[in-house]
Amino acid sequence: MEKNLPKISIAEEPNLVKVSEKNLPKNWAEINLKQSVDFRKGKKPAILSENYFEDCVPYMDIQGLEKDIVSYYADKKSAKYFKENDVVIVWDGSRSGLILKPKSGAIGSTLGALSPFGYKSEYLFYFLLTHYETINSKARGVGIPHVDPTYLWNLNVPLPPLPEQERIVAKLDLLFAQHEKMKTSLEKIPQLLKDFRQQILTQAVTGKLTEEWRKGKELGEWEERQLQNVGQFISGFAFKSNDFEKEGIQLIRMGNLYNNKLDLARSPVFIPKNYDAKILKKYLTKKQDILLSLTGTKYKRDYGFAISIDTDLPLLINQRILCIRPNINTNFLIYVLRNDIFRDQFFSFETGGVNQGNVGVKNIGEILIKIPSMQEQTQIVSRVESLFSKIDAIELRYQKLKEKIDQFPQTILHKAFKGELVPQLPTDGDAKDLLKEILALKKEGKKN
Repeated sequence: MEKNLPKISIAEEPNLVKVSEKNLPKNWAEINLKQSVDFRKGKKPAILSENYFEDCVPYMDIQGLEKDIVSYYADKKSAKYFKENDVVIVWDGSRSGLILKPKSGAIGSTLGALSPFGYKSEYLFYFLLTHYETINSKARGVGIPHVDPTYLWNLNVPLPPLPEQERIVAKLDLLFAQHEKMKTSLEKIPQLLKDFRQQILTQAVTGKLTEEWRKGKELGEWEERQLQNVGQFISGFAFKSNDFEKEGIQLIRMGNLYNNKLDLARSPVFIPKNYDAKILKKYLTKKQDILLSLTGTKYKRDYGFAISIDTDLPLLINQRILCIRPNINTNFLIYVLRNDIFRDQFFSFETGGVNQGNVGVKNIGEILIKIPSMQEQTQIVSRVESLFSKIDAIELRYQKLKEKIDQFPQTILHKAFKGELVPQLPTDGDAKDLLKEILALKKEGKKN
């Protein structure tokens, strides 16, 4: 602490300090945020360049602080700098209120730096984390939102004695590190489950899934056929947007087919029921039809999705959607179309411009697939459904666990600032003494 500070009575600042808050532990106090920090708003420097130059410093924006990526350099003379004990707040933009830790360099123009007087910056960092969502939701501004200073500066910081602050910070550091490890481990699960599903599909369409089951049965060899010979192909119709209405028969467009799911709620459009009867009859789907999307972003494989119609609702197919009316087991054919063996062949025929990718119906129809007997198709579907149901159960457990882990930081932060995370010790002293020092430092314009 600074020595020879002026003597200040807590009573001199009656609206800024609360000493005995009833819901705080003994020997804790509260202080108004504005009165306990020095705030410096970042600014655009006189010289800002993508290239390193003499007498420059890294210009720290959100990307620089989060990912350690320096995109710009600022001149030393006009720049404002982060200090070691700063807490960073994103002041402007969609992520306003985000709390970050500082790095050496100039304060970006959309950021602000808070330096606490006489108490731990790490403690302030964690305290402000508890308020991020509220600060962000209360952002002001029509074009570019920014932190509402009225809300921010009216926050009261619950203040334990310094020794307890140190224990709280150490405990939170440990728990947050453990939380990051749990998150990292959990983040791998969706891809693992996706890969597992794909392995099951590969075994299903290559015969490995039913290899043992086939033994002793006179089923014959799997037959190789072109896709166009396993059902009727119906290419979607180019309905005009002028014909779209708010009710009638729903038209399935590319946006309704994504990631192997049919989403009828996504930007629905309808064709009037009194439309040309011949066209309606030809392009209406039937239950068990399979739809395949034929257009998307080139090289991104964000199309070629296959779904089966499992509703009796009348639905029409738009252009660039292929309807297959199969003469084999619908679910087995879905497995074929969703498997990477087929998708690799599908995208080998991709054409189109810079951004849009297309695959033609003729090329799709000529892709060779292997078909087992109907009896084995039924067996394959049964086994895949059984295995997928187990994966679904794992996925459900994962989602529930993820929800708990996502809530974990706020849970422990809430406990920390109620004094429930670490024990209070009689040797810690009283926060009233710390308040006097904070107010003295504030008055002197100095920071510890």
